[in-house]
Amino acid sequence: RAFCKKGCRSAFRPGRSLSAPRSRTMALDDGELRGEYVEYADPLVGFDKSAVYRRDGPLAAICDYLDNLFSVRARGSSISQEIQAGLVTWVTMSYIVVVNPMILSAPDDDGSSPISFHAACRATCFSAAVASGFVGIAANLPFGLAAGMGLNSYLRYGMIGKMGMAPEAALACVFVQAIIFALLAASGIADRTQAMLPTALKSSITVAIGVFQAFVGFQLMGLIVKSDTTMVSLGDLTQPTLWLALTSTVLVAALFVRKVKGATILGIVFTALASNALGLQNARQPLGGPPDAATLSGPGMYNLDFSSAMDDPQAFGTAVLCMLFIVVFDTAGVQHGIGQQAGLLDENGALPGAKFAYLGSALGTAVGAVMGTSPVIIHNESCAGVQEGGRTGLCAVTTAVLFLCSPMLVPLIELIPPQATAPCLVLVGALMMTPIRDIDFMDLRLALPAFLTIVITPLAYSISAGIFAGIASYFVLGAVLRLAEVMEKAGESFGSAIFGESRRSPRREHTAMLMECC
Repeated sequence: RAFCKKGCRSAFRPGRSLSAPRSRTMALDDGELRGEYVEYADPLVGFDKSAVYRRDGPLAAICDYLDNLFSVRARGSSISQEIQAGLVTWVTMSYIVVVNPMILSAPDDDGSSPISFHAACRATCFSAAVASGFVGIAANLPFGLAAGMGLNSYLRYGMIGKMGMAPEAALACVFVQAIIFALLAASGIADRTQAMLPTALKSSITVAIGVFQAFVGFQLMGLIVKSDTTMVSLGDLTQPTLWLALTSTVLVAALFVRKVKGATILGIVFTALASNALGLQNARQPLGGPPDAATLSGPGMYNLDFSSAMDDPQAFGTAVLCMLFIVVFDTAGVQHGIGQQAGLLDENGALPGAKFAYLGSALGTAVGAVMGTSPVIIHNESCAGVQEGGRTGLCAVTTAVLFLCSPMLVPLIELIPPQATAPCLVLVGALMMTPIRDIDFMDLRLALPAFLTIVITPLAYSISAGIFAGIASYFVLGAVLRLAEVMEKAGESFGSAIFGESRRSPRREHTAMLMECC
């Protein structure tokens, strides 16, 4: 509605009228607003304002359906914002489409690959799409899931390489781990385990993931490199790729401060275009040419060999328990950290839909095991999508659709250099430092477990190791303090029985003497 100088009430719609309008120029106090409007003699008491802004057509119907399905506006988001966040999540996770098959298809001493590159790539993309889509629809959470780094190395070099398992037996271990994890999630044991932790320890997990993510980003850009003397050291400051990544970091940070929509995508596009224009070396591009026909060929499904559980139950059980431990603690910690960053936790600090997030990881792992890849977890790169505005499962569904198309986009993904996604990881890691204010470092009972979680996660290069260190120290320290209280009460009772009820215990006598001396 608009008011002209005469005070008449009008329904205004720029460039278009509602019914037989008279084209005029309304001279308003702050300038001229040109357009066509309709004068109404009667007051607009019963005027349907939605007539001016109503969206019609199939696109509007689809938007309304998605809005109702994922509660987009209820969570303060929009359809375009969720799709954009899903794109950012996929871009930051896209390295897994190339890196995971490279690790799983690493040749043996005889030159043969236990899992072909083509089969691993197809399994990586499809399992990620299934898991992300399930979490997006069932849990309505903006999580991107894919094969986990570290777990793929354990599968290739630990189970197949060191333990000597056949690929079919190793993938059978992955499938059994998925079934057990699904049972733990469906029974609620995984949720109850997470509910036992205090808020300070949960916040430390968020901070630890942020530090770990920033550490990975610094490695990708070349600022932190491996050192034989001090483990890590400062990288070569003369490398142009490092300065390009630092420039992109400053650019994206400025866009974040200015609250520019799509800041993350703009930073990635800028770095990728600049890197290719300057001719800088891209570590993702295969230096030895395209893979041969033997590497590209591979079965679509693997015949899982469960007989190894009877032939060597110790090795089979060890592999299953190791993967289960990593997946449970990794998934629980990451989903709580990202949920806290997105503001999706309820008043009790719990994440709605967490059970379906666990089940999505188990489902993706089972599908990946049949097709030939390692266990699927929630990737901490989902933080980038959350920072871009992702709040609902539509973000995850967008990521899932892009993963379905990823096998055809492998050449395009290889054009995105690692330093293009590194600034996003660093800046999102910095933003994940906020929950550290929830940790009371004056209370050592909470400060020590939180400190161990934050420090061990990047130093051990393992989120699950840091989470386990924090949880174990929390319960061990609590048990020691509880034992000390029990012993103190037992000592007081013993002293009262010996010296009588009227006399104070020796410990209280000693305390009183110290107070008098003070």
